[in-house]
Amino acid sequence: MQRKWDLPALFLILALGAISLLVIFSISRNLATNQLIFWIIGLAVLSATSLFPYNNWQRLSVPFYIFVLICLFLLFFIGQPIRGSIRWIDLGPFRFQPSELAKIASIFLLANFYSERSARQLKNLITSFAIILPAIVLIFFEPDLGNSLALIAIWFGISLVSGFKLKTIGVFVLAALIFTFFGYELLSGYQKDRIATFINPAKDPLGTGYNIIQSKIAIGSGQFFGRGLGHGSQSQLKFLPEAESDFIFASIAEQLGFLGAVLIVLLQGSLILRIIGFLQNAEKFGRLVIIGAVSFLLLQFMVNVGMNMGLLPVTGITLPLVSYGGSSLISTLFLLGIVFSVKRYQY
Repeated sequence: MQRKWDLPALFLILALGAISLLVIFSISRNLATNQLIFWIIGLAVLSATSLFPYNNWQRLSVPFYIFVLICLFLLFFIGQPIRGSIRWIDLGPFRFQPSELAKIASIFLLANFYSERSARQLKNLITSFAIILPAIVLIFFEPDLGNSLALIAIWFGISLVSGFKLKTIGVFVLAALIFTFFGYELLSGYQKDRIATFINPAKDPLGTGYNIIQSKIAIGSGQFFGRGLGHGSQSQLKFLPEAESDFIFASIAEQLGFLGAVLIVLLQGSLILRIIGFLQNAEKFGRLVIIGAVSFLLLQFMVNVGMNMGLLPVTGITLPLVSYGGSSLISTLFLLGIVFSVKRYQY
């Protein structure tokens, strides 16, 4: 058992946090102060969870998941609607987003399920998807398509290393395409608009296409070295919506240029690779938790950067450890604390 921190991984986390705070500070001092408080709380959570033996989460996975489902269900009765979505529970000093915890709870539940089973058997594959389907459905109808897809990515990643056969993957891809075709009609109006905007942003440049167009302008205007912290016209003059959260990658590219954007990509990629290295001596439950964490981080990173560059539809998925927001940051640091715990208590 290792009692010390994995310093390279911790450095990468803190480096991403430092860049995030600098860019958010350049946009809004008040938001930067809030984010600093979130970081202090999040690092305390990271430290506490890293010291808590990770294998206890195998026993707690079912009650934790049930708790999250209850929170997701209660959202429809006590949640605060914001821009047409009901995703947050107001707890007074701060707002709590249950879908962030749902991703962690699903990782624990699936890791527990596959600890003694194999995805080679179709019944196990179907059962594993069925047990997280309630969370996917509840999040989808908030509506929050992005986090619903995140849960599916976590399921796919954990199932893949648990013996998911290639021919079975083909069947599920076909099923996904069929669901996508018919599921389009279940999307909310603004979600359909986002897809149409992704195909042709110029169709409604002052409406649904505005965010993507402004994001592309911000990224392009940064050029190689950037305009400097606090000097980006799109982020500073409020042309770029959600410049501190959903579109923070565009803000970074505008202010710090191509070099700043590459630095974020390198730091995120290095952190993911470092976490993958923790797999070496981990037992099965811990290994599956790490795979779930990697699936979570990789999907959110790729989708957020993709939508900032106009390569993917806007979904509202945050950039891990960089975007503004307490629920997202603290839940991510909570999950990373579990990953550190796997590293700390492996033999």
